[in-house]
Order: sequence, then structure tokens, then C-alpha cells
Amino acid sequence: MQITQDKPKAPSGSRADQLISRYQMLKGLRSNFESYWQTLHDYFYIEAQDINTQYSPGSELNVDKLYDSTTLECADVLASGFMNYLTPPTSKWFALKSKDFQFADNKPVNKFLEDIADEVNYTLNRSNFYNQIIASYKSSGVYGTSVLLAEEDVQDDARFYSIPIKNVCIADDGAGRVGEYYIEFEYTAYQAADKFGAVNLSKEMQQELLPENRTEKKHLFLLYIGKRHVRDISRQDSKNLPIEASWIDVEGKRVVNESGYHEFPVMCHRFDKRPFIPWGFSPAMKSLPFARILNAIAKTNLRSMMKHTDPPLAMPHNAFIMPFNSNPRAVNYYNKKAMDSKDIFSFANNGNPDIGMNALEYYTMRVKALMFNDAFLAFDSITKQMNNPEVMERINEKMSMLGPAVGRYISEMLNPVIIRTIGILWRKGKLPQPPEEFMANPSYEIDCISQLAQAQRRSELNSLVSGLSIVGQIAQFVPDALDKIDSDAAVDEAWGIIGAPARVLRDEQQLQKLREVKAQIAEQQAQMQMAQAGADVVKAGSEVDVNLAKADAENDPNRFRRG
Repeated sequence: MQITQDKPKAPSGSRADQLISRYQMLKGLRSNFESYWQTLHDYFYIEAQDINTQYSPGSELNVDKLYDSTTLECADVLASGFMNYLTPPTSKWFALKSKDFQFADNKPVNKFLEDIADEVNYTLNRSNFYNQIIASYKSSGVYGTSVLLAEEDVQDDARFYSIPIKNVCIADDGAGRVGEYYIEFEYTAYQAADKFGAVNLSKEMQQELLPENRTEKKHLFLLYIGKRHVRDISRQDSKNLPIEASWIDVEGKRVVNESGYHEFPVMCHRFDKRPFIPWGFSPAMKSLPFARILNAIAKTNLRSMMKHTDPPLAMPHNAFIMPFNSNPRAVNYYNKKAMDSKDIFSFANNGNPDIGMNALEYYTMRVKALMFNDAFLAFDSITKQMNNPEVMERINEKMSMLGPAVGRYISEMLNPVIIRTIGILWRKGKLPQPPEEFMANPSYEIDCISQLAQAQRRSELNSLVSGLSIVGQIAQFVPDALDKIDSDAAVDEAWGIIGAPARVLRDEQQLQKLREVKAQIAEQQAQMQMAQAGADVVKAGSEVDVNLAKADAENDPNRFRRG
């Protein structure tokens, strides 16, 4: 590999120095959270990277603090529940609709938006989105914050990466949204040359590219992603795009690559957001005290059960030798004459494991409740005596407790993922051409229609159904009450709440034409009924005349003489 001459070192106060200084300041502010995150990691997320502990690959799974697996199970249930109820891989969980109310019943526009949603859904399914989003859900549930990176991909169009929380620093903008991301990456000199080009590396790393100097030493690189405040909007090259992306060699204090994005490629979710704090708070933080008690009880109960199955022994000796050991299978020596006992016997207070099991059950329930397991495993607490409406009402009630977190998932994570994917597909030419009328106002909004999102709007549907039911009851006594209801508006409202496909609904023109045809058919049927009724009257009149004539003939006294 040819090594080029090293570029001059960046001057003091350069862009690299500014970003490194800003990153180090944010990392210092983050240090208050790191020890807490490490504790949460030890109880809830042991397979993730440690936060402030150094380890070798393969040795990061440390279960020294765990004597019960409830906390690990709760974190998995929370992540799986969010994925299955909010972004289910097997069904469509979002829809697109125009922001312009004039297009609400425009079938070409609605079909165009549904085709885009189908293409995005197909892209997410064939990419690694669902493999990475579950790690993001788990990070939010445990640490309170998760970061997802979406990049263009040659094979799958889009590729997603769940960034470990220890590798990222974030900063809020004036509106409380994350406006800056500082993401750590480690590359060997060979990997860095492959990604950025050897000419952009420092002289030290260029030397490491020589065959005789090749090592596996890792170098720290920093990826900064944020809004580009100074740019030439008339140019669309990578250095003038609205989102800045700068790769920085931290050791060499130099920018090794500068590019940009059309839309934010990074999404950050905070499970619970506090004012003026960029980092989120999680349900695992609330359940941590119970998690510690749970594992302490499990450890104590384990010792009690071991004493019952393998109790400590007392053996004769002149006197007990300190320290006295009451652990399972422990041996203590005693003065046989003084104790006046048999040679070897078991002793000590073995405790009551049943009491420990009851305590374990209580604290297990508390941890699961705080981790929202009862919302995603609602059928565990449902009895057979409940009917289906009551079951669904209970499930929706529990899911409604997740409203704040679901709202932030939709606004901070899922909507940006969809917008980013649409942008990638549009630039790749894989989306259909929009209708001409849509180009006058090419704006759209994203409607999340998964079961968990619908649970937040279930109250609207319940209110609508209750209102229609009341009007129906009134109409039994006052039929004119039905005139108050706009049936078309009621159907559209219910359709929007449940997120059913709009393509199956007729637009206004089709509906008007269908109703005109129905009116014509009804008018023709009425005319036919009137004509039939008139014919029946004439026929009946003719039969009456015939019957009267026949009766007159039968009553005529001269009928036989004439014969």
C-alpha cells in the first residue's frame, strides 16, 4: 500500500478541536449517570457492554450480583412487548396520509401514500431493523435512553445500528429535542484506511499500515452528527447538506472525513424525559430497589434451603473452635463431655424457606409491575370467568399506562425512522411517482396504527361507539334523532382510529354515483310497485264484475225458460 505524505496538523481552534472539546465536556456531564447505568446493567442487561468496567471480549457476562433471573426476564419481556405491540414484524404498524384535508377522499393520493408505506414496510422487513430495534427498546427500558443509527445500504437499501449507550453523548436543542450526537468508534489503522482512505489518516496510523508494522491496536474516532448552521443552500454536495457528519481522529485531532445527510440519520428515545436533562429515565431505575431486595432474599433463601438439605455438623472436641461456622456442610468441634451429646449431629437454625418464597413472590410481582410486564403479559392475570370485551378492556387499560413512553417512541424514534427510510428510497428511485395534484402540497403525516398505539386512542373509539349507541336507543322512541348523525363522518372517524386501509373506502365521487344508482333503482322499484298495485286493482275490479254478472245470472227466475 502506498503511503502519502502526511497532511499538516490542524491548527488550534479548528473544527476538530472544537468538537473534541465539546464532546469531552458532555462526557464529563454524563459521568454522573455512568455508575448508575453500570448497576442497572448488572441487574437487567448483562449481555450488553459494561458502562465503566474494562473487560476482554467474552468475559463481560458477570452475574455475581444475581441470585434470581426475574430482572433479566422483565427487561426481555418489556423489549419484546414493545416490539410485538408497537412495531410488529408480521403486520403493518404505520400508515401515511396527506396533511391537506382536501386530499382526505382523493383516491389517487391515498393510494400513492399507501404504496409508499408498503415499500417502506418491505424495506424494514428485509433489513436488520427488527434485529436492532429490540435492542433499542431494551436500552430504553433499562437505561432510559436508546440511540439508533440508520445508514444507506447497497444490498438492503437501509441498515440500522443500535448504538451502545456508553459510546454516545447527546445534547438537546432549545426545544428539548436531541440536536447533537457524538458517537465513539474504534478502528485499527487498516480498518480506518479502508473507511476513510490512507491519505486522510495521521502519520502514526499510516506507519501502522506498513506490513512490518501491522498491529491490532484500536484508535478512537468520533462521529459528530448535528444541524449544519452554515451552508450554501444552492449546492447539494455532501458538505452543504442540512445535516453535518464529521469523522474525527481524536488522537490526531483532525477531521478525517466530512459529509452530510438530507435528514437526521440518528434517532434517540428517552423513556421518561425530565426538563433540562438530555438523558432519559427508565422503569428499571424505579424497580432497582426492589431488584436488590429480591436478589438479597433469593440469596438468603438459598442458604436456608441448603442448610435444610445439607446442614452444618457438630463433632466432638475439647471445645468449639472459633470462628463458629453455620454455613451448609460446615464442621464445628465441641467438648463432648460438656455437651453430653452424641458424637456427630446436625444443628443450627435452618430458617424457614417458605417465608422466603413468599417474600420472593411479592418482590417479583413488584419488579414485574414496574417493568410493565403485566401490560404485555396481561393474560397471566385474566380469569376464565371474564368475557372477551372485559378482557380487551383490561388489556387496553394497562397499555394506556404506557402512553407517555409510546408517544415519545413515535415522535423521537419511529417517525424519524420512517422519514429517513422514505428519503433513502426516494433518492434510490424506488418509490412510485406522486399524482400531479399531490405535488401542489407534497406534505404527509405518519399515523401509527399498531395495537399499542391504538390503545392510546381507544377512548376516542369507545366514546364514538357509546354516542352512537345512545342515539340508537333514542331513535327507538324518536326516529328523527338519526338525522343528527352524519354516517359518512362516523365511518371515516372510526376507520382512522383503528387504522384500517383507506383503499377499501369509496371516495366522494364513487359514493355519490353509487347513491344515485341506488336512488334510481329505488325509484324504479317504487314505480313498478305502483304499476303492479294498479294492475292488481284492475284485475280485482274485473273479477268483481265477473262475479256480479255470474250472481245476477244465477238469481234470474227466467234463466231456465230462456234455455
